[in-house]
Amino acid sequence: MADNFSSFAYTNDGTASWLKKGGHGPFDGPEDLALAERCLLGFSAGPPSLPGLYNNYKRIVQTEDHVMILLEMVHDARVIRMNSKHGPASHRSWLGDAIGRWEDDTLVVETTNFRNQTGLYGGDENLYLIERFTLQEDGNLLYDFTVKDDTAWTQPWSGAFVWQTSQDKVYEYACHEGNYAMGNILRGARLLENEALAEQAAKR
Repeated sequence: MADNFSSFAYTNDGTASWLKKGGHGPFDGPEDLALAERCLLGFSAGPPSLPGLYNNYKRIVQTEDHVMILLEMVHDARVIRMNSKHGPASHRSWLGDAIGRWEDDTLVVETTNFRNQTGLYGGDENLYLIERFTLQEDGNLLYDFTVKDDTAWTQPWSGAFVWQTSQDKVYEYACHEGNYAMGNILRGARLLENEALAEQAAKR
């Protein structure tokens, strides 16, 4: 988790202070920036999907063989295969491998095979997630989840909240396409490094 958020945790003192530590720096390339800074994963999108300050809309599309949940936050589309089996552990993805089944009127989704960095802060490749989606009489959806990750937490933990029904549109969250900040962060780091190297050269 510390590696994933090293660019967030860096205290900006106006210098290339990371050069003093040597080795790999927090701004050496785009892959070194936090997943949320790169608009790949994070914020509240999950999975599990948690309430956030904004972009809480979802669109659910159901077919005979799949359920797709489009999350407004970070533009993620989770494709849940129904009544199937998990793929091999060697096939890992950002959102994990989600398999769904019906228990009466509740959709139960089990997700595993995550990458070592997940959309859940603190989770890793051992994250195992069970989600339950139950339609309420008022049209809202009760979302219940349990997280298990033996290398991250000492015991499983759970949460539940209501997804309120809405007829509003889910707009595109085009964060990465317009993420000018990432390029500017890297350019700023190169400028600070050049200043530090020039200062070192002047002292010789």
